[in-house]
Amino acid sequence: MTPAFDLSFNPAVVFWTLISFGVVYYVISGKVYPVLNKLMSERADKIARDLNEAETKRRTADELAKQAEARLQNIRLEERRILSEAQEKARRSAAEQTAEYLAEFQRLRLSKEDDLRKIEADFYKNFEAQIGGILSAACEKIIRCDLPPELQQKILNERLAELKKIKEF
Repeated sequence: MTPAFDLSFNPAVVFWTLISFGVVYYVISGKVYPVLNKLMSERADKIARDLNEAETKRRTADELAKQAEARLQNIRLEERRILSEAQEKARRSAAEQTAEYLAEFQRLRLSKEDDLRKIEADFYKNFEAQIGGILSAACEKIIRCDLPPELQQKILNERLAELKKIKEF
């Protein structure tokens, strides 16, 4: 049987196994374990710092988001205020222009009505003069006599009054 598979008790193997274990334990506990412990501790501290930094940045981001939302709300309110003012200004401007146009229309209408009245008055004057002469000549021919100017004027005035009544009708 080979010594590796020999299951009998051998004190030298036990001694050298204990010595090897002790040396390995001494090296690991004295040299490797502190270095590994230090690395693990540094890594845990770095993770904790990173988590704290991430939490701080998240809080800052949340605060900035709240501020941005508040600013956006203020901008929307300002937008509505400006739009409302512009609409009100446009309404006032339209009302002023409408009033100006109506006033101008009324002024032109009154001016044209005055012109029409003047033309109508001139027409009746000319009509009175021309028709008066025609009527008086016609009457003289029909009844074969000269009418005095007062009677001619009276007849003319009566006919003009009748004409004005017909016009008003």
